[in-house]
Amino acid sequence: MSTDKEKSKGKVELIKEYYLANQSEDLQVIADKFKSSRPTVSNIVSSLRKEGKVPPLPENYRQKPKLESKHAALEQECEVTGLPAERVSHYWWKTKDASIFVKCEPNEESDILKQIETIITERLTTRITIPTISTETCQKALKVTISDAHVGLDPNPNGYGIYNYKYNADIFFQNLDSVYNSVMAKYNQFGKFDTLFIDDLGDGLDGWNGLTTRGGHDLPQNMSNVDAFKTFVMGKLNLIERLIAANVSDNIECRNVSNDNHSGDFARIANETIKMILDRIYGSGQIGFKILNKFVEHFFYGDHCFILTHGKDEKQRVKNLSLDLTPAIVEFFRSYIDYHGINSKFIHVDKGDLHQLGYKRCNKFDYRNYMSFAPPSFHSSHNYNGSYSGYSIQVIDKHSAQVSHEDYFFDLTKL
Repeated sequence: MSTDKEKSKGKVELIKEYYLANQSEDLQVIADKFKSSRPTVSNIVSSLRKEGKVPPLPENYRQKPKLESKHAALEQECEVTGLPAERVSHYWWKTKDASIFVKCEPNEESDILKQIETIITERLTTRITIPTISTETCQKALKVTISDAHVGLDPNPNGYGIYNYKYNADIFFQNLDSVYNSVMAKYNQFGKFDTLFIDDLGDGLDGWNGLTTRGGHDLPQNMSNVDAFKTFVMGKLNLIERLIAANVSDNIECRNVSNDNHSGDFARIANETIKMILDRIYGSGQIGFKILNKFVEHFFYGDHCFILTHGKDEKQRVKNLSLDLTPAIVEFFRSYIDYHGINSKFIHVDKGDLHQLGYKRCNKFDYRNYMSFAPPSFHSSHNYNGSYSGYSIQVIDKHSAQVSHEDYFFDLTKL
């Protein structure tokens, strides 16, 4: 039975302590015990070895491979050389008496590739025809902003959350249904839009192998990498294709921030999958789908310029962009605007990360923080105020300052 003191520790620290006390135990067994992965445990053991807390491998380790693992010799060789064993699909095991070709079992990466193949096959057989009905278009854009969906997070690990909220694939899909319904309500109010923007401000996936992009910060999760990937891709694809079928706008532009502190390359892979599927089905570039790899990027619509950022990046920023529009933040974006020669009449900075709503403005631009699409995480509920989540929708007049903004809140599902 775990003590309260043990529960307060991070997963990485618990694995370290357990391994130091049970060094003969197979790494996969330890990974299963802590609901982690063998590569993660192997990396932790390597760090302990570098710190001098674990003895170095014996010089004759090649002659006595451990028998507990199916590929013990390969894993030991990879651990010494620093190669990722999970990326090896096959190898030769050679001795003076034999030469054996060994094929490794599929790993999570190959499972994700299978998911991509399955999704593409399904989409190609259920292709939605882009409507060609001519409808009068208003000179307005509809902008949907989602941030911090954190697909895969467990908001209430072991029942110790302050808020007993539930979050899974079904709830993520239901939330996207709400987005669709809100768009349709605006379409019924204003008619067909010039452009529909769907902005994802980052942290769409909670993290690869239960870690942030910077590592060391373990995350309570209730999905495997493969399940989170499939949920994220299928959810966004379904939303986009339903809106294509509804013919709510002349153009659809999806902008996806990938330089964040949780998703990183995981989101890039998932979003690239969505882009490839859309290009394959509807023709390259027919549905605008951009993956934003820089910390800050900008786009234009009429007399408006939208500057998008998550608010915290993968590695470089010491501090995230705050909720308040501080003098330092004003100078940061003024420098960006001047460097890129942005002369738009109306400049908007949109960011996520803090899971909170906020609006400020200076004489150069306005500065808006967006709430989390996911319920409060275990970490945020213990450290910050606020227990709300949802999304935002704006109707933007193409050539005037008129921007109407509405926030939509979810009825969070309790356990």
